[in-house]
Amino acid sequence: MNLQELQSRIDRVDGSYQVLKSSEESVQSAITVLKEDIDLLIKTGEVLKHLLNNMVKDEINRMSGLITYGLKTIFEDQNLTFHPIIGKKNDKVFIELKTANNGVEGEFGSFGGSVAVIESFLLRVICMLKLNLARFMLLDETFASVGSDYIQNTSKMIGELSKKLGLDVLLVTHQPEFQNYANRVYKVHESPDGLSMERLK
Repeated sequence: MNLQELQSRIDRVDGSYQVLKSSEESVQSAITVLKEDIDLLIKTGEVLKHLLNNMVKDEINRMSGLITYGLKTIFEDQNLTFHPIIGKKNDKVFIELKTANNGVEGEFGSFGGSVAVIESFLLRVICMLKLNLARFMLLDETFASVGSDYIQNTSKMIGELSKKLGLDVLLVTHQPEFQNYANRVYKVHESPDGLSMERLK
């Protein structure tokens, strides 16, 4: 190999080295930009997670306030409060439904079927509003466990929600006390020809 060929080979190697060096600088620059983007995404994710947590807490507090108001409206002789507890499991938010009576805390439904029924009804109303569902509820013996002492207050609360939220409620019941507070009352008669309805009010 003569000197000229050797010089030519050195020039080619040097050219390849310069290309590689230039590529390395481009790659390093791209890595730096990616690291900055990743850092920004992580920080943005933390901010969004914080905002979402606050939004969830605000929504839960509003929900809690409405259900507590409903419980206090109906069960005036008790000191019931509804307070869900927000927790985390496997990095996912979960909500535990709790009720308290005079500071004594219990699970959902711990203070009798009537309390659980009212809480369930109010949770359904909240879901309807949040999901923007049609504002119509068909309740089939929903309040069967509500004692006669609380039917007047329950009826008043349903009427209040109906007016404020534009909610139509059709209640099927064997509890005649509800008739006194309904806007319209129908009695269903069964005969060999089928069912017929008589308007009482």
